[in-house]
Amino acid sequence: MLLVFILLGIISIILLLLFLILISTLKIEIQDLKLSNMKNDKKASYIIKISLNLFNNIKWLWISLNNKKVKKLISKIPKIDIKTIENDFKLKDIKTLKKLHLKISKLKLDAILGLESPVTTAFLIAILSSGISIAIPHLIKKWDKESYKYNIQPIYNNQNLYKISLNCIIELKVVHIINVIYILVKKGKRDKNERTTSNRKPYAYSNE
Repeated sequence: MLLVFILLGIISIILLLLFLILISTLKIEIQDLKLSNMKNDKKASYIIKISLNLFNNIKWLWISLNNKKVKKLISKIPKIDIKTIENDFKLKDIKTLKKLHLKISKLKLDAILGLESPVTTAFLIAILSSGISIAIPHLIKKWDKESYKYNIQPIYNNQNLYKISLNCIIELKVVHIINVIYILVKKGKRDKNERTTSNRKPYAYSNE
């Protein structure tokens, strides 16, 4: 009888954890990210804090990573076949990603970018600045002038140069993440079945 109570207790704890995860918000906070390929300023540094929060405020599960820990994790991840991703992921899948309902509660970006061609540099800066200004109204939780600042400047030196400083907080509902994963997996299986069917010879099941 004791074993039954212990088993029920374990099951109850697992179900409670699953429920808490499902109703939580995943918060990814990027602190003091600095990337640069300029002289005397090439070392990357950043802190990434990942947490699960209830009602957006109660943090109950979290992990903190710096650039050294991230490098170790990346080194342990098996190599991903990019061609496979390109075949499976199509432009129309971007519509599915909108279901993530991603929100940015903080954005402070300073960037200096330059390419070998001054014309291309000017074009790139214009596209990035316009893209951010268009996207921000759809991604912010609540407008606050002090929480959303970005400054992208060109550097005309006939070289591929960049210097980026970023502080950012991204929030996603776990239930939305699960929903998108389910949709993409289901779509992948359907596409795979369609490719398999289309590759079959028309006489494969004939009685001849």
